[in-house]
Amino acid sequence: MVNLLSIKHILNKKRLFSLLISFLILILSSTNTQSQDLLFGFTGGLNLNTIYTDNDEGGLKIGFNLGGIAQYKITQQMGLIANVKLSSKGQQYSKVTNTPDNYFKTYHTTSLYYIDIPILYQYSIKDIIGVEAGPSFNFCLGGNDKSKIGNSETDITKFRKGDLNPFEFGLVFGVFTRDLGQNAFNNIFIEFRYFLGLTNVIKSEDYGRNTNGGVFLNVCYIIENPLKKKSK
Repeated sequence: MVNLLSIKHILNKKRLFSLLISFLILILSSTNTQSQDLLFGFTGGLNLNTIYTDNDEGGLKIGFNLGGIAQYKITQQMGLIANVKLSSKGQQYSKVTNTPDNYFKTYHTTSLYYIDIPILYQYSIKDIIGVEAGPSFNFCLGGNDKSKIGNSETDITKFRKGDLNPFEFGLVFGVFTRDLGQNAFNNIFIEFRYFLGLTNVIKSEDYGRNTNGGVFLNVCYIIENPLKKKSK
Protein backbone atom coordinates (compact mmCIF):
# COMPACT_ATOMS: atom_id res chain seq x y z
CA MET A 1 0.00 0.00 0.00
CA VAL A 2 2.83 2.37 0.89
CA ASN A 3 4.59 1.63 -2.40
CA LEU A 4 1.41 2.32 -4.36
CA LEU A 5 0.97 5.64 -2.59
CA SER A 6 4.60 6.58 -3.27
CA ILE A 7 4.24 5.74 -6.97
CA LYS A 8 1.02 7.76 -7.14
CA HIS A 9 2.74 10.74 -5.49
CA ILE A 10 5.63 10.61 -7.96
CA LEU A 11 3.26 10.36 -10.93
CA ASN A 12 1.20 13.31 -9.67
CA LYS A 13 4.36 15.39 -9.25
CA LYS A 14 5.55 14.57 -12.78
CA ARG A 15 2.07 15.24 -14.18
CA LEU A 16 1.92 18.66 -12.49
CA PHE A 17 5.38 19.57 -13.78
CA SER A 18 4.38 18.48 -17.30
CA LEU A 19 1.20 20.57 -17.14
CA LEU A 20 3.15 23.66 -16.09
CA ILE A 21 5.68 23.23 -18.88
CA SER A 22 2.86 22.61 -21.39
CA PHE A 23 1.07 25.75 -20.18
CA LEU A 24 4.26 27.78 -20.59
CA ILE A 25 4.85 26.41 -24.08
CA LEU A 26 1.23 27.13 -25.02
CA ILE A 27 1.58 30.77 -23.95
CA LEU A 28 4.78 31.23 -25.89
CA SER A 29 3.74 29.27 -29.00
CA SER A 30 0.48 31.22 -29.29
CA THR A 31 2.49 34.06 -30.81
CA ASN A 32 3.43 32.42 -34.11
CA THR A 33 2.15 35.31 -36.19
CA GLN A 34 4.12 37.86 -34.17
CA SER A 35 7.23 35.97 -33.16
CA GLN A 36 9.21 39.19 -33.27
CA ASP A 37 7.53 40.08 -29.94
CA LEU A 38 8.84 36.92 -28.26
CA LEU A 39 12.23 37.36 -26.60
CA PHE A 40 14.59 34.91 -24.90
CA GLY A 41 17.48 35.42 -22.55
CA PHE A 42 19.30 34.64 -19.34
CA THR A 43 18.95 35.89 -15.78
CA GLY A 44 21.05 35.62 -12.66
CA GLY A 45 21.69 37.39 -9.40
CA LEU A 46 21.70 37.35 -5.64
CA ASN A 47 18.87 37.01 -3.14
CA LEU A 48 18.29 37.52 0.57
CA ASN A 49 16.09 34.77 2.00
CA THR A 50 14.46 33.76 5.24
CA ILE A 51 11.93 31.22 6.49
CA TYR A 52 8.90 32.81 8.13
CA THR A 53 7.90 30.94 11.29
CA ASP A 54 5.65 31.55 14.28
CA ASN A 55 8.61 32.17 16.60
CA ASP A 56 10.42 34.53 14.16
CA GLU A 57 13.86 33.08 14.91
CA GLY A 58 14.88 32.96 11.26
CA GLY A 59 17.48 35.37 9.93
CA LEU A 60 18.55 36.40 6.44
CA LYS A 61 20.68 34.12 4.27
CA ILE A 62 22.41 35.14 1.04
CA GLY A 63 21.59 32.93 -1.95
CA PHE A 64 21.79 32.91 -5.72
CA ASN A 65 19.53 32.26 -8.70
CA LEU A 66 20.38 31.48 -12.30
CA GLY A 67 18.24 30.52 -15.29
CA GLY A 68 16.47 31.43 -18.50
CA ILE A 69 13.88 33.98 -19.64
CA ALA A 70 11.00 33.94 -22.11
CA GLN A 71 9.35 37.35 -22.52
CA TYR A 72 6.37 38.20 -24.72
CA LYS A 73 5.20 41.74 -25.47
CA ILE A 74 1.40 41.99 -25.70
CA THR A 75 1.53 45.76 -26.31
CA GLN A 76 4.14 48.45 -25.83
CA GLN A 77 3.08 48.74 -22.18
CA MET A 78 2.04 45.17 -21.30
CA GLY A 79 3.69 41.79 -21.49
CA LEU A 80 4.35 38.38 -19.94
CA ILE A 81 7.63 37.03 -18.64
CA ALA A 82 8.43 33.48 -17.52
CA ASN A 83 11.57 32.11 -15.88
CA VAL A 84 12.95 28.64 -15.28
CA LYS A 85 15.80 28.98 -12.81
CA LEU A 86 17.76 27.31 -10.05
CA SER A 87 17.41 29.16 -6.73
CA SER A 88 19.07 28.69 -3.36
CA LYS A 89 16.95 29.71 -0.36
CA GLY A 90 16.83 29.13 3.39
CA GLN A 91 17.80 31.01 6.53
CA GLN A 92 20.59 31.49 9.03
CA TYR A 93 20.71 32.86 12.55
CA SER A 94 22.70 32.79 15.77
CA LYS A 95 21.40 32.50 19.32
CA VAL A 96 23.16 33.31 22.58
CA THR A 97 22.61 31.18 25.70
CA ASN A 98 23.68 32.99 28.85
CA THR A 99 23.27 31.29 32.20
CA PRO A 100 25.15 31.65 35.51
CA ASP A 101 27.03 28.42 34.72
CA ASN A 102 27.51 28.70 30.99
CA TYR A 103 27.75 31.06 28.05
CA PHE A 104 27.77 29.89 24.44
CA LYS A 105 26.55 30.86 20.99
CA THR A 106 24.60 28.59 18.64
CA TYR A 107 24.84 29.04 14.87
CA HIS A 108 22.21 27.58 12.57
CA THR A 109 21.94 27.57 8.76
CA THR A 110 19.23 26.00 6.59
CA SER A 111 20.05 25.66 2.88
CA LEU A 112 17.32 24.80 0.36
CA TYR A 113 17.47 24.40 -3.43
CA TYR A 114 14.58 24.87 -5.85
CA ILE A 115 13.66 25.01 -9.51
CA ASP A 116 11.54 28.19 -9.68
CA ILE A 117 9.04 28.82 -12.49
CA PRO A 118 7.49 32.28 -12.03
CA ILE A 119 5.01 33.48 -14.68
CA LEU A 120 4.47 37.23 -14.32
CA TYR A 121 2.38 39.95 -15.90
CA GLN A 122 4.41 43.08 -16.67
CA TYR A 123 3.21 46.65 -17.06
CA SER A 124 5.47 49.54 -18.03
CA ILE A 125 4.71 52.74 -16.13
CA LYS A 126 7.32 54.91 -17.77
CA ASP A 127 9.76 54.46 -20.64
CA ILE A 128 12.41 53.32 -18.19
CA ILE A 129 10.59 51.34 -15.46
CA GLY A 130 7.72 48.90 -14.97
CA VAL A 131 6.02 46.67 -12.40
CA GLU A 132 5.36 42.92 -12.47
CA ALA A 133 3.36 40.38 -10.47
CA GLY A 134 2.21 36.80 -10.70
CA PRO A 135 2.41 33.26 -9.32
CA SER A 136 5.52 31.14 -8.93
CA PHE A 137 5.50 27.32 -9.19
CA ASN A 138 8.59 25.90 -7.49
CA PHE A 139 9.98 22.38 -7.12
CA CYS A 140 12.23 21.47 -4.19
CA LEU A 141 15.46 19.64 -5.04
CA GLY A 142 16.60 19.11 -1.45
CA GLY A 143 18.59 20.82 1.28
CA ASN A 144 20.45 20.52 4.56
CA ASP A 145 20.74 21.93 8.07
CA LYS A 146 24.03 23.09 9.58
CA SER A 147 24.39 23.77 13.30
CA LYS A 148 27.35 24.70 15.49
CA ILE A 149 27.57 25.28 19.24
CA GLY A 150 30.41 27.55 20.32
CA ASN A 151 33.76 26.34 18.98
CA SER A 152 32.57 22.78 18.33
CA GLU A 153 32.57 21.15 14.90
CA THR A 154 29.75 21.93 12.49
CA ASP A 155 27.02 19.29 12.41
CA ILE A 156 25.48 18.84 8.95
CA THR A 157 22.13 17.06 8.58
CA LYS A 158 20.76 16.37 5.12
CA PHE A 159 16.99 16.46 4.78
CA ARG A 160 15.60 13.00 4.08
CA LYS A 161 13.19 12.23 1.29
CA GLY A 162 9.74 13.15 2.51
CA ASP A 163 10.90 15.78 5.03
CA LEU A 164 10.37 18.68 2.62
CA ASN A 165 7.34 19.56 0.52
CA PRO A 166 8.28 18.72 -3.09
CA PHE A 167 6.13 21.56 -4.46
CA GLU A 168 6.04 25.21 -3.41
CA PHE A 169 3.54 27.85 -4.48
CA GLY A 170 4.03 31.56 -3.93
CA LEU A 171 3.52 35.07 -5.24
CA VAL A 172 6.07 37.39 -6.83
CA PHE A 173 5.99 41.19 -6.96
CA GLY A 174 8.66 43.35 -8.54
CA VAL A 175 9.93 46.26 -10.58
CA PHE A 176 12.10 46.15 -13.69
CA THR A 177 13.91 48.46 -16.05
CA ARG A 178 12.51 48.70 -19.56
CA ASP A 179 14.11 50.57 -22.47
CA LEU A 180 17.19 51.23 -20.34
CA GLY A 181 18.49 47.76 -21.08
CA GLN A 182 17.56 47.30 -24.70
CA ASN A 183 18.84 50.67 -25.89
CA ALA A 184 21.75 51.69 -23.72
CA PHE A 185 23.38 48.56 -22.33
CA ASN A 186 23.29 45.94 -25.10
CA ASN A 187 20.01 44.20 -24.13
CA ILE A 188 20.66 44.21 -20.40
CA PHE A 189 17.94 45.03 -17.87
CA ILE A 190 17.58 44.79 -14.09
CA GLU A 191 14.87 43.23 -11.91
CA PHE A 192 14.09 43.64 -8.22
CA ARG A 193 11.56 41.09 -6.91
CA TYR A 194 9.95 40.03 -3.66
CA PHE A 195 8.83 36.40 -3.22
CA LEU A 196 6.23 35.33 -0.66
CA GLY A 197 5.82 31.57 -0.21
CA LEU A 198 2.32 30.32 0.60
CA THR A 199 3.12 26.65 1.27
CA ASN A 200 5.20 25.21 4.11
CA VAL A 201 8.80 24.17 3.49
CA ILE A 202 8.75 21.25 5.96
CA LYS A 203 5.87 18.77 5.84
CA SER A 204 5.63 17.98 9.53
CA GLU A 205 2.88 19.88 11.36
CA ASP A 206 5.14 20.02 14.44
CA TYR A 207 6.96 22.97 12.88
CA GLY A 208 3.82 25.07 12.42
CA ARG A 209 4.12 27.84 9.85
CA ASN A 210 7.40 27.72 7.88
CA THR A 211 7.31 29.45 4.51
CA ASN A 212 10.05 30.85 2.30
CA GLY A 213 10.37 34.56 1.62
CA GLY A 214 12.99 36.85 0.17
CA VAL A 215 14.11 39.60 -2.19
CA PHE A 216 15.88 39.03 -5.51
CA LEU A 217 18.18 41.40 -7.42
CA ASN A 218 18.85 40.09 -10.92
CA VAL A 219 20.67 41.18 -14.03
CA CYS A 220 19.03 39.89 -17.22
CA TYR A 221 20.31 39.62 -20.78
CA ILE A 222 18.08 39.35 -23.85
CA ILE A 223 19.43 37.43 -26.83
CA GLU A 224 18.18 37.49 -30.43
CA ASN A 225 14.84 35.74 -30.93
CA PRO A 226 15.57 32.42 -32.72
CA LEU A 227 11.94 32.27 -33.94
CA LYS A 228 12.07 35.63 -35.68
CA LYS A 229 12.01 35.37 -39.44
CA LYS A 230 14.84 37.28 -41.01
CA SER A 231 13.99 39.50 -43.93
CA LYS A 232 15.67 38.56 -47.16
